[in-house]
Amino acid sequence: MLSGKVVDANGYRVRFELKNVPVQFANAFRRTLLNEMPVVEVADVNIVTNTTLMPHEMLKLRTELLPVNVRPTEEDVIRTTKLTLRAEGTHRLYSSDFVASGSRSDILLNDRDLGTPLYFLKTKEGESVHITASLRVNPLSSHCCVATYSFHIDEERAVVDKDRFIADNPELEDAEQLFDSFYKQRSYSRNELDRPNWFDMVVESIGAVPARDIAKDAFNIVKKNVQEWTKNDVIHEKEENVYQVVTESGGHTVGALVQAMLYDSRLCSFVSYDVPHPLRSEMKIRFLTEKTPADIMSYVFATITEWCDSCVAAL
Repeated sequence: MLSGKVVDANGYRVRFELKNVPVQFANAFRRTLLNEMPVVEVADVNIVTNTTLMPHEMLKLRTELLPVNVRPTEEDVIRTTKLTLRAEGTHRLYSSDFVASGSRSDILLNDRDLGTPLYFLKTKEGESVHITASLRVNPLSSHCCVATYSFHIDEERAVVDKDRFIADNPELEDAEQLFDSFYKQRSYSRNELDRPNWFDMVVESIGAVPARDIAKDAFNIVKKNVQEWTKNDVIHEKEENVYQVVTESGGHTVGALVQAMLYDSRLCSFVSYDVPHPLRSEMKIRFLTEKTPADIMSYVFATITEWCDSCVAAL
């Protein structure tokens, strides 16, 4: 399922391939990387003094965006750390000018590749700034600066498609080059249902956590979210063999994945999911099946567990 793993950029980038899974699984993994990872961030920013030209709101936001070199599991460090920045007169201020009180001093990240402090603010003669802040865990954030996937090119299909393209376009002198540089991407790997089933993934960390650990955590979160969905009550509707599951979590990430899994399994003759309103945390999945609801939920639980555990083991 997961193969071709390549780790580079000192462990902060990992590339791998996902095979024989629906595109919704690759997308659920990516959405989790970008939106559902617990991340330690700067919080409770207090602008004690600011006589610079930068507005308080912008200075507060700039402080909150500083990357933090602490993992969410380091509860002691998160609880005890206080950050302070105090400066007067002409200065170029960097992330290293923040003083951290607590059990660790290396709280703020340096540039991941250069190892140098990050530029923060320039003050002029007669200006002063005094900022205090603490740390907190944001449960729905991201450790990634890159989280992408693309459909894997099927080289055998590409050869056939290329010959057909050249034959169909005899007037194009550069047909071969045009196909290789553009149209080849249409020759992606497909399963027996003619749907994409092979994906090239890239995950790159901002530097607080190695990319492999981020990817493992994301797969485990996908597994946990889908497993939680399977524990919800199944409502038997008035129509024969029509069932519905209504939850307050999961959204499009879980809904689209479960829909694809049930369609591909041929266990259901109809599946739909709906998020009725973007401001309400509600997601509905309806399906028509001759199987029992317990069979459907067991299939989803077992399949997503197998996929995610296999990917974590391969990383």
